[in-house]
Amino acid sequence: MIQTSRFPNGELAEAAELGAVTERSVRLWVRTPNTERLEARLDVDGQPVVSAAVTLSAEHDWTGVVDLVLPGPAPNAPFTVTAGSRTLHGRFAPAPDEHASFTFAFGSCHYPFEVDEQGVARLRGATRIYPAIRDDLLAADARFLLMIGDQIYADAGPPLSVRDELPGDADHPPPHELLVDAYRRVTRGYFAESGFRSVREALPALCMWDDHDIFNNWGSLKTETALDHRLFTAAACVFGEYQDGRNPGGGQRVPPFDYVYRFGTAGFYATDVRSARSYEDGRLFGRAQWERFLAFMRGEEARRLQTLFVVASVPVAHAARWLALVFERLPGDYGAAVRDRWVSSSFRESRDEFLETLFAWQDDEPNRRVVLLSGDIHEADALAIRRRGRPGTIWQFTSSAFTSPPSTTLRRFNWIATRFPNLFEDRFRFERRFLLPKNNIGLVRLTARPGGGHDIRYTVRAWDRDRARLFDAAVVDVAPGS
Repeated sequence: MIQTSRFPNGELAEAAELGAVTERSVRLWVRTPNTERLEARLDVDGQPVVSAAVTLSAEHDWTGVVDLVLPGPAPNAPFTVTAGSRTLHGRFAPAPDEHASFTFAFGSCHYPFEVDEQGVARLRGATRIYPAIRDDLLAADARFLLMIGDQIYADAGPPLSVRDELPGDADHPPPHELLVDAYRRVTRGYFAESGFRSVREALPALCMWDDHDIFNNWGSLKTETALDHRLFTAAACVFGEYQDGRNPGGGQRVPPFDYVYRFGTAGFYATDVRSARSYEDGRLFGRAQWERFLAFMRGEEARRLQTLFVVASVPVAHAARWLALVFERLPGDYGAAVRDRWVSSSFRESRDEFLETLFAWQDDEPNRRVVLLSGDIHEADALAIRRRGRPGTIWQFTSSAFTSPPSTTLRRFNWIATRFPNLFEDRFRFERRFLLPKNNIGLVRLTARPGGGHDIRYTVRAWDRDRARLFDAAVVDVAPGS
């Protein structure tokens, strides 16, 4: 099994981090080994102190969550949370119908390690981005961070890969407990990286997973083995313990892990495009998640929103349809990478229905806006999606990667895959503003308009490794109706 010494910063031991906040509550995630009960406290000026205990056990690797809830709302008020010896700060969310202006951040793909010739994992130079990100987010008064996939690379290869370190074979997998222990060790190693940890401790964070949190291209393989399915089950267990617990309603849930988060008159629907995904069966969301999504889009909560951000860890608009038609049946990793796109034959129908549903919601009110938030591709982009012969635009913003290297092979794939995006497309038109192959984080600023809706500014803060600083690599401004 993977040993602590294989990670440059060891494995995560004691930790306390913030998750979802509302106008009166704070979700606290903690890990404290060998402690069955941890006292936590919420302090807000002018409000009574709120105390609660987090129950922990070895059964869940000494992780746990608790909601600290004020007796009454305190929208936008600053707060302090104390958990054991750790102190965290934040601000409550706006009231549900407050037409507020605010900033949030999003990004994906935390791969901070490289392995030297002696098989020892060392930190990539790109990890210097994290202190800069922390300072950036605090300076921008970012209210929360969305981590939208590949927070770990469980398939990174020896000596850090879950699969490569296991006994048995594809048809005779090891027991569930051994796999869970492997995913826990890898997660603790990735989450212990000091820069990434400092960002998570600076402001509330919500999470969604993607394939590398399980293994590469999960759900887009032509065939899946008994080991593949057992790896998924173990990964889901550990994702619940270390990541999903931060989310609204998260914790010990059964996947899919989709969730809804509201922040004033803006809302966030985080889809889970991994849990039920099956290329072989032509299934992307799964029935239960799709029904939840439709109920939300047609329900009262969505009607009260003016701007809706939809998290889709894999970009909805990325590879062109012609690429899938030509290459998706190839064997090996290249074919799997093409099948993983929304335009593959198994998923395109779901893509079209998904986009039509979002357009229908946006069309119902003049000031509504839908924006897709994505990661995965190790490049940042901004792209306009339109229907052929009809008005209206849905924007897609992609921020990737925090530290994963934009390799020459991946750059070449992205360049080829995004050529001629409208070839063979009969319903939609895609217009890409940029495709940026640098480590980066996305900042999104919403400015409430007096007449309704939000002006939205998306800024890609990219890493200049020579000057060791972040800079504005691209900026896109979007207004209601544009």
